Amino acid sequence: MSQSLKPILALLLLALPYMLTAQKEAYLKTKDILYYGAIHGLEKPNPNKVTFEFNNGNKKDFTPEEALEFGLADGRKWVARDHNDKRQFFEELEDGKVSLLLQEQGKSKSYLLEKDGEIIALDEENGSDNYYKDVLSTQLEDCYLTEKTIRLAKYKSANLTYFISQYNDCVHKPFPKFRIGPAVGVRMYQNVIESKFFPNVPEEHIAPSIGAYIELPLSYRPQIFLVTQLTVAHYSFSTQNQFSNIETGITSQNTHYLKHTDLDIPLMLKYRFPYYKISPYIQAGPAFQMGLSTKAYSLTDRYQFLNGQNTLIEEDGYVDSGALNNKYFGAVGGVGVEIPINPYITSVVGVNYSVYTADVNTGSNKKTYPEFFVAVTF
Repeated sequence: MSQSLKPILALLLLALPYMLTAQKEAYLKTKDILYYGAIHGLEKPNPNKVTFEFNNGNKKDFTPEEALEFGLADGRKWVARDHNDKRQFFEELEDGKVSLLLQEQGKSKSYLLEKDGEIIALDEENGSDNYYKDVLSTQLEDCYLTEKTIRLAKYKSANLTYFISQYNDCVHKPFPKFRIGPAVGVRMYQNVIESKFFPNVPEEHIAPSIGAYIELPLSYRPQIFLVTQLTVAHYSFSTQNQFSNIETGITSQNTHYLKHTDLDIPLMLKYRFPYYKISPYIQAGPAFQMGLSTKAYSLTDRYQFLNGQNTLIEEDGYVDSGALNNKYFGAVGGVGVEIPINPYITSVVGVNYSVYTADVNTGSNKKTYPEFFVAVTF
C-alpha cells in the first residue's frame, strides 16, 4: 500500500463510527433557541437524553427538561412529554387532534396517545392483549368511522399510525387489511382462437365472468397490496358455412359449435390513493391462464339436387374436445376505484386489460381482452 494512502485510510476508519451513528440535517429546539446540526445514538434511542452535535463540531447532551423536541430532515420527530411523573423523550409517529407516541427501550416498544394535553398509555400488558383496543375505543369514540374499525387495530407502529391518522381525518376510507369477496364481470375477447376447425370465428366476443377478489396489504404508507383475481369465464358460439359443387350438384352445409371455460390466475401489485372517500388505484403483474373445459364439435350435412329437390345423402360429425385446453402466460394491468359501503364492506369497480402470449404447448396466437368487473370485499 502506498505510504500516502495510509493516513487517509486511518482517517476514514476513525470517521466510520461517526458516519454510522450521526444523523445529518437534524434540528433541536429548546425554549429559546433552534439549533441545526447532527444527532447521535438514534439507533438505540435514550428516553432520558439526546446527544446533539452543533455545526461547529461541539457536542452536548440535552435532557427532556432542556429540549422541547428534536427531529430529522426525513420527518421523524421526538418530543419531550411528562408521563408517570417523569419527563422523557417520545417519538411522535402521528400528530393531530390525537397524537401517537412511541417509546423504545431495548427491544420493547410502548405506544401512547396524546389527547387534549393528556398522555394515555396503550399498554397491552395490562392483563389483556386487547386492552389497548379498549383504550382506543374510549378515546376515539367521537369519530364513529374509526370506532367501528377498532377490531382491525394491531399493536404495531404502521397499523396504529394509520389508524390514528384515519381518526384525525375522520373520513371513511378502505382500511388496509386482508380482504376477500366475490367478483362478477364481462370480458371482450379478441381473436379467441385461430383454427381450421373454426374457419369463421368472430374476431370479438363478449363473455361473462365470475370469481374471487383477494387482497393482502404489504405496506400502509404508501398503500401497496398483493392482489389476485381468480376468475372463470365462459363463452360459446357457433359458425356456419356452405360449399356447393356445380358439377356434382352436391352442397355441404357445415355448422361448428364451441363451448369453452377459462381460468385466469393473475398476481398483481396494487397501489391505492387513500386520500378520498372514493379511492382510485392502479395494479399490474404477471398472469397465468388455463382452459378448464372445452366442448367443440362440427356437423356436416351433404345434399344433392335430385329430381328437382335437395336430398340428404350424408351426415358427418367431428368432435375436438382439446381445441382450447391450453396454458397461457401473460401480463395484466388495471385501474379502478374503491368505494366504502361501511367500515367492514368495500366495493371495487374496475377494468383489467390482459395480454396472453403464445400457448406453451401448441404455439397458438396470443389473446388480448379488457374485462370490466365489480367486486364486494369483506
